[in-house]
Amino acid sequence: AVFADPNADEPYLFHIGLVSVERTGSPTFAASDDAGGGRGAVVATGGTEPVEVRLVGLRQTGDGAVEEWPVEHLLLLRGLPHHPPGRVPLAALARRLASEAEAFAREEIGGRIAESHRQRLLDELPARLEFVTRGYDYRAAELATARAGFAGKARSGDPHAKAELARIKERQRGVAAERDRCLADLRAESDRIGVGDVEFLAHALVVPSPDPEETRRFDAEVEAVAMRVAAAYEESFRAEVKDVSRPALARRAGLTDWPGFDLLSVRPDGRRAIEVKGRAGVGEVEVSENEWAKACNLRDRYWLYVVFDCATPRPRLVRVRDPFGRLLTKAKGSVVIAGSEILSAAAEEEGA
Repeated sequence: AVFADPNADEPYLFHIGLVSVERTGSPTFAASDDAGGGRGAVVATGGTEPVEVRLVGLRQTGDGAVEEWPVEHLLLLRGLPHHPPGRVPLAALARRLASEAEAFAREEIGGRIAESHRQRLLDELPARLEFVTRGYDYRAAELATARAGFAGKARSGDPHAKAELARIKERQRGVAAERDRCLADLRAESDRIGVGDVEFLAHALVVPSPDPEETRRFDAEVEAVAMRVAAAYEESFRAEVKDVSRPALARRAGLTDWPGFDLLSVRPDGRRAIEVKGRAGVGEVEVSENEWAKACNLRDRYWLYVVFDCATPRPRLVRVRDPFGRLLTKAKGSVVIAGSEILSAAAEEEGA
């Protein structure tokens, strides 16, 4: 497929794939039939089992450079179904570059995921070793109790008790060796974590677009994500949220055509006028003259909600109450506010 990116300076390839991490020869628990009513024993088995499968996006330029990129990035771009790929020289290199992207996904992304799982196992190892050791101590104690019970009956000539006593003695001799094997399996478990297959699901050619309309459409997609995040946050506080970003919607809510904010949130404890701004990543936002004037009039009842990272799996909402007072009080006309200033002024009170 071919997509248009208004923020790109040159064509690039975008790959979506699954990177898997596996465990080989993983330990499992097998039931024990010892007379002490024993616990399961850890035994090593062959084969592999998945530890994690992660959906990833890769952005690759014509020089072969690859970097991990949010999968959601592609959702913000417009498809160009009638754009012939042959017009872009990069398309002819796609098959070779895809193999390089696969190697990057396996070595860089897969390797990083595998290392995080290995480190987690190493961090948990002392507690797990202690847990298993205690389990075998309990087993040894149960076997000793069972042996004492059958020993008296065996001395009385009970043939069944003699057979059970012999079996318990055999199990006692094997407990220590079995414990050592299990502990060794646990110590070696992190070494069995490795990168599995990389399966590509889609390959896309993305071309720059100088069309201003394409930029407006991209920004509208980002703003739509931000509006959903902001509305969901307010609804989590049992608020009735009304979209007043367009004249018809504002009139329906009993407001003027251009009220100077995007959401009217009616919470059980009061109303909020919320101006919503969205960014694909982190960057400055522009507050219009009308929005700034309304912020000046409403002060504490006016909130600026900025949603950063809208083109990622985890959009990040920051909130500033009374942005006129906290960000800039001598503004004339529209105002451009740096992302760092918004973050520093964002409301810190929990649940605000």
